[in-house]
Amino acid sequence: MLVDTDPGLSDLLKQCATSGDPVQFTYARSLTEARAQLTEKSVDLAVINPSLPDGNGLDLADELNKSRRITSTILIGDEPSVESAIKAIRVGASDYLVKPHDLEDAAERVRKVIAKQRKNRDQAQRVRRLRRLCKKLNQARVDVSKQVDVLCNDLVTAYQELAGQMQQVVQASEFGAVIRDELDLEHLLRKTLEHLVEKAGATNAAVFLPSSMDEYTLGGYVNYDCTPESADMLLQHLADVVAPKVAHRDDLVHITDNQSLSHMLGGDAVYLVDSHMLSFACRSENESLAVISLFRDGADPFDQTVLDTAEAVGPLLGEALARVIRIHHRGIDDDLYEDGYFGAPEDEDDDALPF
Repeated sequence: MLVDTDPGLSDLLKQCATSGDPVQFTYARSLTEARAQLTEKSVDLAVINPSLPDGNGLDLADELNKSRRITSTILIGDEPSVESAIKAIRVGASDYLVKPHDLEDAAERVRKVIAKQRKNRDQAQRVRRLRRLCKKLNQARVDVSKQVDVLCNDLVTAYQELAGQMQQVVQASEFGAVIRDELDLEHLLRKTLEHLVEKAGATNAAVFLPSSMDEYTLGGYVNYDCTPESADMLLQHLADVVAPKVAHRDDLVHITDNQSLSHMLGGDAVYLVDSHMLSFACRSENESLAVISLFRDGADPFDQTVLDTAEAVGPLLGEALARVIRIHHRGIDDDLYEDGYFGAPEDEDDDALPF
């Protein structure tokens, strides 16, 4: 762009064009006209005369230097002076041409500025591309980081689940070794309670056996911190209330607050205030053959190891009890004990096994 009252300098600028690198020209006679054109098009080089009819061309050069435009400037004047050179430097001009011009020299200097300007423009474009790439890479890094976090969380969860399963396998293996080939009911229940107490530590524990449909009686117990009087009442209530409720469930019943205890035990929950209780059914072929309850002060809660032990004991004891029943009833007609096939003797309460 030429900004001058004399358009004759256009001939000089046209000499800068080469066959392989054509130059397009635009012309403005005033600051106002130049600013209007600059709002509509991008200019690589502005050749500006400081003396314009509506202002100082140095102001336009300064505006271009401070703007975000990638535009070089060359100032032109009638007489060279140190002052004019200093002003040109201050407004960021790339060169200063003096009239009348040595056309060949002026054209060469203009070509150098245009070449430098286009190099700067190319660099600016590369910088913009690099910034876009960096932005994309950073977003990709964030996305990968999130995916890695999710993967790590999944791995941790999977490891925890696997560790839990391995723990249950270990617990099942240990308990299976304890009751292997045990066919005496009293010994079987005793070993079960001893194993539970060994894993859980000092605790109250009771095993209830079915005596008839939805009725249970005490088969054995461990009294840790209950008085004999309260233990008798509590164990009877556990047999009457808790055992039938737990017998139909496949999951552990783990109670850790007084409200849940009250809901489960009703009025007799007063005997277990601030206690934790763990109950589970021992099943075989969808039949509940025993219900086990552990309870103790809430200050010493049952940890995950105890829960894993209970998970392992339930099905294994159920199968062991079924094996005992099959062996001891193998010579009896099924019709004689169909309704009470899994039931304990009527006087089982008298034969409960306190340890």
